[in-house]
Amino acid sequence: MQSFIDVVLEEESVTDTDNLIFILPSRRAGNTLRKKIAQRAHKTSFAPQIFSIEEFISHITGLKSASNVDLIFNLFESYTEVVEKEKLVSFQTFCGWAQSILSDFNEIDRFLLDQKKVFNHLKDIKELSDHWSSSTNEIVVNYIDFWNNLLEIYTVFCEKSLHTDAVHQGYIYRQAVEVIEHYISSSTQVRHVFLGFNALNTAEQQIIQAILASGNSEIYWDTEKSFIKNPYHETNLFIKKYKRDWAYYSANDFSWSFDNYSTSKNINTYACSQDVLQAKTLGTILEKTSQDALSKTAIILGDEALLLPVLNALPTHIHKVNITMGIPIGKTPTASFFEQLLSLKKNPQTNGYYYKDVLKVLRNPITQALLKETATTLQQEIISKNLIYISTGVLLNTVNQEHLNIAKTLFLEWNDNPKLAVSNCLQIISDLRTIYDETQNSLQVEYLYGFYVAFNKLKTLMEVREHISDISTFILFYRDIISSETIDLKGDPDQGLQIMGVLESRVLDYDHVILTSVNEGILPSGKSQNSYIPYDLKKLYDLPTYSEKDAVYAYHFYHLLHRASTVDLLYTTHSSGLGSSEQSRFIRQIEEEGIHNLTKYTVTPASHSTSKKSQVIAKTPEVVTKLSQFLKRGISPSALTTYLRNPVLFYERYILGIDSSDEVEETVAANTMGTIVHNTLEELYKPHIGIILTEDILKNLIKGIEQEVRNQFKSEYGLTHIQEGKNKIIYAVICRYVHNYLKREISLLKKGDTVIIQAVEDDLRDISLTDTITLRGKVDLVEQRNGHLNIIDYKTGKVTQTDLNLKSYEDLLLPEGKFEKAFQVLMYAFMLHKKKPLQFPVNAGIISFKNLQSGFLPFKYNRNQEITADTLLEFEAVLKRLVKEILDPSIPFTER
Repeated sequence: MQSFIDVVLEEESVTDTDNLIFILPSRRAGNTLRKKIAQRAHKTSFAPQIFSIEEFISHITGLKSASNVDLIFNLFESYTEVVEKEKLVSFQTFCGWAQSILSDFNEIDRFLLDQKKVFNHLKDIKELSDHWSSSTNEIVVNYIDFWNNLLEIYTVFCEKSLHTDAVHQGYIYRQAVEVIEHYISSSTQVRHVFLGFNALNTAEQQIIQAILASGNSEIYWDTEKSFIKNPYHETNLFIKKYKRDWAYYSANDFSWSFDNYSTSKNINTYACSQDVLQAKTLGTILEKTSQDALSKTAIILGDEALLLPVLNALPTHIHKVNITMGIPIGKTPTASFFEQLLSLKKNPQTNGYYYKDVLKVLRNPITQALLKETATTLQQEIISKNLIYISTGVLLNTVNQEHLNIAKTLFLEWNDNPKLAVSNCLQIISDLRTIYDETQNSLQVEYLYGFYVAFNKLKTLMEVREHISDISTFILFYRDIISSETIDLKGDPDQGLQIMGVLESRVLDYDHVILTSVNEGILPSGKSQNSYIPYDLKKLYDLPTYSEKDAVYAYHFYHLLHRASTVDLLYTTHSSGLGSSEQSRFIRQIEEEGIHNLTKYTVTPASHSTSKKSQVIAKTPEVVTKLSQFLKRGISPSALTTYLRNPVLFYERYILGIDSSDEVEETVAANTMGTIVHNTLEELYKPHIGIILTEDILKNLIKGIEQEVRNQFKSEYGLTHIQEGKNKIIYAVICRYVHNYLKREISLLKKGDTVIIQAVEDDLRDISLTDTITLRGKVDLVEQRNGHLNIIDYKTGKVTQTDLNLKSYEDLLLPEGKFEKAFQVLMYAFMLHKKKPLQFPVNAGIISFKNLQSGFLPFKYNRNQEITADTLLEFEAVLKRLVKEILDPSIPFTER
């Protein structure tokens, strides 16, 4: 099927190009037109002038629009000149308003509105809104004052912009309308050809109509008869209006409509459960596309953030790709590094950087390329010392001399100095460039160049402007600059696969179109708008609202379908926020039309069996050797109960030595909390071993609880953050645990109990089980109470009596450690008996601080809580059986 550009060129029969100007919606379309003209040329000649509409407006006026950053500075300076000094807001606060204000200035000028009327309306609306005009809040008063002065600010802004040669685009459009008659009179021999337009602002409409009225000019619309005739279809909303309202069409026929859309097409829709799955699905579609068909294929990205995933998903047989949009540097891996670095430097605390910010930087591959093994050393230092806030001095003291300079660049504070920030970032880029040049990582070098340009722009800005005076403002402008910077990729627009955004597809036609992110809220974009002009005011002045924006997106969407024979539409279905992604209404419209062959597919990630296969680790000779080394140190009750819960966890923790808590402990962990409780009671009870406890002794112990808990905190965790957040609560909870325990003991003494502490935290080592195997462990408390020996294990977690009630000794070996608490207290009794024979019967059990009202919870066998020599003989048999299983090379470690 003939493309729209080919149809236009046939109609124009381009021969004399000296006095011919083509105007198109985009530069990309202009480049394609230039190639087509060259292909049709039979002799050497100069190409006609080809402009995008923005370039043509600048051509008429001789003015060029300034960068967004320059306009923000000019606007702020205009604001400071107009508004009284005491009513000014900071530059950073103003930047939050500036972007929307500039957008509104552009819209007001492009639609040729009376600025005075619009600004007066806006002022009145702001005063009425929520009765702000009567507010005494300084911020609100200053905000209202800004709107009261908006017309004067606009006037000063335009004058200042002209003086600095940095005008906004809307001003150029307004000027173009004013000089259009002069332009036409000086270009009487020039033929102007407009093609492929849809939604035009008022200035563009007046300019095009004036040129058409002068004769020897033409405008070519790319419309479909079915849409033009349908009064309800939004696709040609604007063109139908021009056909009806333009004076040009009262004397000239509107003949530029086609009948391509009604031809049946193969349209496939793909509902993808994830965003990235769209890229993978796209790759699968392209795998089935022949090399010849690729040159007639275009990938249109509804959401341009998918560019990198799409590039990574392209099949290997695709060698030629042309990417019009370039790669946004804000989407590259390098951007995440600088974002993490800026987050680190933005808010340093008085006591140093927050550990999570430091670890993010250290774990970034770019930092690891800079610091090499030093990055790992720094991480280990932070984790091993449990550092929550880290000073620069601590970081630099850990760095070796080779990497000291780059570490200083990374971690020395910027002290709210943007110039130092830029200098540091440029130095980092220089160091990375050296590394990537050596490793010939050309793609990373390209990324770095994009950031080199961005930071140099910031440096230039700070040299000529004084408003970037703190790190927060510096970060604001950094993010603004990288949002617009791209890495341009070279490609041939006439060969290979074409990848572009929706706006770049204007005027262009492809046989096979793959369109991604066809979701409501993306295509069309929905009701979001960057404007201070409310909906009612826009309707009053005939400014575009979200309804007109929807019509613009409808035109772009359906234009892609006009001359295509195969169309693949991809969208996501994943949940997001309060709702879930929904397919675009455009897909539903196609379904309702019933013209095309529509096939629906649902794509989900490759499914895996939901039943997890247990991990099995064979006891190889190396494992057996490590197991023997472990046994020489002695087997503890906690090691054996870990094996009962999960043999693989036992293997990882005790054979491989993997520490599962290899992280900074920002909030006191449960195991640390337990250690503090144990150690506190040990220190309180230690001076009173072997004597009868009295109420006075225990009351004195209560007085020392807080100090002793503080001492144990210092030993186990450090005091830096004991008074912060959850740690403060945990400190209070530990004190309450110990206090309640001792109060309970006092009440028992009052009831007549006689208690003698025989041992606290009794460290048992080298307890023989067999000739080659020893046991070890630490018993929390051994007491003589009312003539009976109690062996006690403290638990800060919740334990109930059912955890200690046993009906069969075989139950001690049940999987997942169901009776591990009973196993532990029996093992403590067994080891004490092995160390020094006990006088039976004795009791062994647990005091649970979360179940303190239940008191001492004894081990019971068939409801009998007395432990005898026979009890320990039964337990010894179970214990030896368990140890034999652990040592047996033929029994692997199997995950439970």
